[in-house]
Amino acid sequence: MNIRLYTPADREACLELLRSNTPEHFSPAEEAEMGRFLDALPGPYFVVEDGGRIIASGGIAAERDGITATLCWGMVDASRQRSGVGTKLLAHRLESFLAEHPQIRRIQTHTSQKVQAFYAKHGFSVVEVRPHGFGPDLDHVHMMRDRASSGDSIK
Repeated sequence: MNIRLYTPADREACLELLRSNTPEHFSPAEEAEMGRFLDALPGPYFVVEDGGRIIASGGIAAERDGITATLCWGMVDASRQRSGVGTKLLAHRLESFLAEHPQIRRIQTHTSQKVQAFYAKHGFSVVEVRPHGFGPDLDHVHMMRDRASSGDSIK
């Protein structure tokens, strides 16, 4: 398994990851939004390759306040979920970004109730829930955690 920076040649494979998670984790309308995101990345976006195939992707970007970073469009191929890939990708996103941005004090994510437990396991707390915020069966769950005081790593 290899984690590397996204390139424009990865665009279709990343959209295919989204499709593998639709409608369980993403609404069909989000595909166009993700396409626009990939065309104008606000920060580093990573892909996870295994056997020459992209099996996960996710990014992170600094917010205008200068102390908050937002996790962006993180996903694992539906057939590879619950295998540790998401945890490795999350750790890589945080460790690589926070090493270059020591001023960041908190990390946030906008996810659904279906992925909320994953982020809670890694120290994120719910800030706000908007029922059906992403679609009929997908609540918008805003979660946040402080930068770990004993280091930035995810266990």
